[in-house]
Amino acid sequence: MNKPWRAVRLVVLLSVAVLLSAGCWDRREIEERTSVVAIAIDKSNEQPGMILLTVQIPIPIRIAGSGLGSGGGGGKQAVKTMSATGVTVVDAFQNLQKRLNQELFYGHTRIIAIGEEVAKAGISQILDPFRRDPQIRRLLWPIVVQGEGRKLLTATPALEQIPTVFIMTLIENGARSGRIPDINLGDFYIDLTTGSREPYLNYVQVNKDDIKWSGVALFLDDRMIGTLDERETWRVMRVREKKDGGSIAFPYKGNPAHLATINTEFVRSSKKVTFQNGNPVVRITIKIEGNLLEKTFQADLKDPQTIRQIEQDAVRYLEENTAKLVHKLQKQYKTDALGIGSYIKAYHPTEWNRMDWKKQFSEADIHIGYIVKLRNTGMELH
Repeated sequence: MNKPWRAVRLVVLLSVAVLLSAGCWDRREIEERTSVVAIAIDKSNEQPGMILLTVQIPIPIRIAGSGLGSGGGGGKQAVKTMSATGVTVVDAFQNLQKRLNQELFYGHTRIIAIGEEVAKAGISQILDPFRRDPQIRRLLWPIVVQGEGRKLLTATPALEQIPTVFIMTLIENGARSGRIPDINLGDFYIDLTTGSREPYLNYVQVNKDDIKWSGVALFLDDRMIGTLDERETWRVMRVREKKDGGSIAFPYKGNPAHLATINTEFVRSSKKVTFQNGNPVVRITIKIEGNLLEKTFQADLKDPQTIRQIEQDAVRYLEENTAKLVHKLQKQYKTDALGIGSYIKAYHPTEWNRMDWKKQFSEADIHIGYIVKLRNTGMELH
């Protein structure tokens, strides 16, 4: 090796050594950042055509010094909300940054609250910068808020100092018990691009300081087209996500004054799809088990016939109301929130490639049946 090449090699090695010893050249100390735990996106009322961006920032000193712990009130003192407008989301972020002496950090963001008006107009462009920003976690939850999204950030639930923590634990506990869908940002991106099922997002209502999960917001492509209430959402979850859902209350022997309430535990489901003249015929069977939680009638629960009657009444209730849900999705909203298209695409690819599922979903023959087994009736007084 001649001397010029040796010199070049030495310079390169020294340069690499300097870079390696320098550590993270673009690092920024945590004290120099302001963490954002929640973001709200609305349309500006004062400036038509502009986006109103709101962020929620916890104030660590006030949280630690409040003396209330994680379960006390004082949310108004523990967090600060700030808003800015812009022609785009990024423009609004930049306008907000101009009013802060520290760099905003979004690595701790857990909630994106989307105002209902924004959701109905389409959210692909709204969420585009979050998809590109490496700080943003795909596991955060986008949520549609009735009215304005910023209401969720300014509410002060009494059980938590930081409002975002309240909604986080609400979703986490509900998802763990199978009552609330666990729909994160990554899941929504997948549903939005798959073409075989339509997305939905959790839907909440905010009344002053009261935050309530109220089902899901349905989408057709990226536009919100309606909502399903809590019980309708549970029926979708049993079909699409194989989750338990909440308890069901139904009439015993058809008498509306005699009600039985049981919890539900998903066991398994089976799907069968056939085709008649190119149109899909879908048959889904779901098996669930449950315990008797309450009854408002007198009956001998030691009698096997009574148990069978309760199980049959539960099946009738579930099948009738699920049929109403399917009709609502097919005829009113025309959106496959059940995810049936994904099953056809996976197991019947040839037929799928011939179909226009967005049109054929409304005309598909779909029936969902149930098998219910009562495991426990609890203690009886004699």
